[in-house]
Amino acid sequence: MRVLLIQPPIEDFYITPIRTYPLNLIYLASALEAAGIEVSILDCLNPLTRRTLAYPKAFDYLKAYYDPNERGPSKLFGHYYRFGLSDEAILQRIKAFDPAIIGISANFTTYFDTVETLCHKINKAFPSTKIVLGGYHATVFGKAIKQGLPFVDIISGEGEAALLNMLGGKDSSFSFEIFIPDHHLITPTLYQMHRQNMSALVASRGCVKACTFCTVSTMYGRSMRWRTIESIMAEMRTLYDTHNVRVFDFEDDNLSLNRAWFVALLTAIIAKFKDIRLYAMNGLALETLDQPLLKLMWQAGFRNLNLSLVTAQESEQERLHRGTNNTIFDRVVTEAKSIGFDVTVYFILGLPDQTATDIEETLTFLYEYDVLVAPSVFYPPPGTPLYNNEPWIMCRSSAFALNPSTFPRSQQVKIFRRVREMNASLKRI
Repeated sequence: MRVLLIQPPIEDFYITPIRTYPLNLIYLASALEAAGIEVSILDCLNPLTRRTLAYPKAFDYLKAYYDPNERGPSKLFGHYYRFGLSDEAILQRIKAFDPAIIGISANFTTYFDTVETLCHKINKAFPSTKIVLGGYHATVFGKAIKQGLPFVDIISGEGEAALLNMLGGKDSSFSFEIFIPDHHLITPTLYQMHRQNMSALVASRGCVKACTFCTVSTMYGRSMRWRTIESIMAEMRTLYDTHNVRVFDFEDDNLSLNRAWFVALLTAIIAKFKDIRLYAMNGLALETLDQPLLKLMWQAGFRNLNLSLVTAQESEQERLHRGTNNTIFDRVVTEAKSIGFDVTVYFILGLPDQTATDIEETLTFLYEYDVLVAPSVFYPPPGTPLYNNEPWIMCRSSAFALNPSTFPRSQQVKIFRRVREMNASLKRI
């Protein structure tokens, strides 16, 4: 039996190339291979190509804000693009591999129209081939997907054991804690940072927090599971020796939550690797960090910290169940800067009931620190209490989807531009 796993193209105003590593498909592929199933990965986003498209009608209002000819640090977006292979090229790859099963990542709600169109074309060209969809969007909207695509199968939640059971693999057991994924099915030179090969990996799953805007627990639950240090070291050693990887990005949502485990991980990395760079691009929980831990992270290879403040208004932090406050933020950033870290701090622009005055308070607070300030434009995340049946295509930051009278879209765009200008003036972009 042959299985082809696809990371599909996306259509949007922008893409962040270093965040396109097909990690979930690597886990799935490794589990399938361990069960004796022949598998291949088709990453439609790497090597990255793009083609200009007409604006979707739903985004006509953005033409008032996005100018393809604009230049300068305050520029937002311009053209709308198709990033990745054409559907015709994908069909050719499918024909060449001739799989019995095609698994497609349906992770992002806002890009599902692209996945849906591709599924129809695959079903028409290869009607006897089973199509399986998994990922976050498939988990949240499985019933709705089946209405439009009755010929597909849906996997909800974690995919490894579920897909093995569906395919009747020789061994349908899967233990995340001891699993060692194999990255050999992708081309390592296609994924780079600092002109070196990079790899994403994940050392834990789940989240014990209850942030109202977060989707992690829907996929992985509210309990935490950590991989063994031995399994992580084995994965990193293979990536280092076989694929010449020197940059590692931990895509965990709570990498530092279990202090004893995290200290053991950092200590093992320090003992085994001397010339690597480490990242945790998904962010680190502020309240878990202190000076001894930060110093150990620096010694292991971290030089950048991605921290999420969300808002400087502590009443909002409590309402959103953030589990942190400005005092903790001040301590962590001050200690991190004293060690030498470059710090990026994310805040959310356009939260429900937020006003321009609220944002000004957050910006005033953040610009007291020598940090890169990164705005994340809010959209109601499907599967959370904040989602209210908004159109799927609107669930993206580039849409500036919410336009309340208390904080109209024009003001949101103006503030977004100003943040970019301020960062540029401080030579941070």
